[in-house]
Amino acid sequence: MATTVGNATEAVNSESSVEDQQSAVSNVQSQIDQLADLCKRLQTLRQLPGGVLRSELVSGPNQVLQTLTLKDIFGKSAEDLRTLHAAAIEGKVQDALRAAEDSERRDGTDIKDFCEREDQKKRRSPTPESPRPYLPLLQKVANPFPPLPTGTLPLTLKDLPTYVREFNATHAKKVLLHVYLAPGHESRSITVPVILRFLIPNVLRAFITLGHEEGIVGAVPEMPGLIVESFTVFGSREKKPPHSQSEFIIFQKLSQWVVRALQSSPRVPMQSFMDMLVAYENLFLDTCPLCKRFLSAEGYLPPVARVRQDDGTWEPQHGTCVQN
Repeated sequence: MATTVGNATEAVNSESSVEDQQSAVSNVQSQIDQLADLCKRLQTLRQLPGGVLRSELVSGPNQVLQTLTLKDIFGKSAEDLRTLHAAAIEGKVQDALRAAEDSERRDGTDIKDFCEREDQKKRRSPTPESPRPYLPLLQKVANPFPPLPTGTLPLTLKDLPTYVREFNATHAKKVLLHVYLAPGHESRSITVPVILRFLIPNVLRAFITLGHEEGIVGAVPEMPGLIVESFTVFGSREKKPPHSQSEFIIFQKLSQWVVRALQSSPRVPMQSFMDMLVAYENLFLDTCPLCKRFLSAEGYLPPVARVRQDDGTWEPQHGTCVQN
């Protein structure tokens, strides 16, 4: 009998506990709804300053601007503000505010200000950064060409035919160099500017323009040395004149690299310049020793740069690898 009474008491207490929990949950939900409604009404009133700026001048039926009075603008808004104030000081709303404050004091983890004003501002999209001025890549090598051996003089126009014959004999069946004469201008006499055609079979064909370095008053010495004025590279089977440009990116990049080297050493002797050009014999076989790749990561091109080493050899490198 006592057991039965105890079970009944426990059942009553359990039902009472469940009802209390449900009542507490319902009370909390009611407080949340009250605060959410209060916040929504407050946000509506916060639009008033912007509305004043937008509605101060309006267009009438005849497109004539009419000025509104402050009474017209704030009439309904002032009434809404009084209603909101009355609702905020009601007992239930005050109880809800105190309950929310107590709950936040006990555990404020991951609680954000629902009515945070910053979120209601019209945020401007970030202003893009102004483009920086283009800075050309600087050549790291101060003088990419080797000096002439002791006792060797710069090449002169008079010695050019002899140099061409000796050059071809030294590099027989590997490279070829000869004087280029445009069709209709064949002549036995050679004058500056003179154009040479350099050929590496099945690799490239280049035009080298030679000239004289002028003196201070525009005159040249009696036996002036020849210097390289311009350089253009083409594919070995491209039939284009010296003043044009190759259709292939690799030869365009190669031309740009060599011209950049010439700009850093504008008085390079012809012999030193040809020493570098011979190093392009394996253009499509050499691997860049810096990145250990044949094709560059940018542009997918073979090493078009040739960098002079201390032992006198020319090392193939990608243009991007040289600058890094």
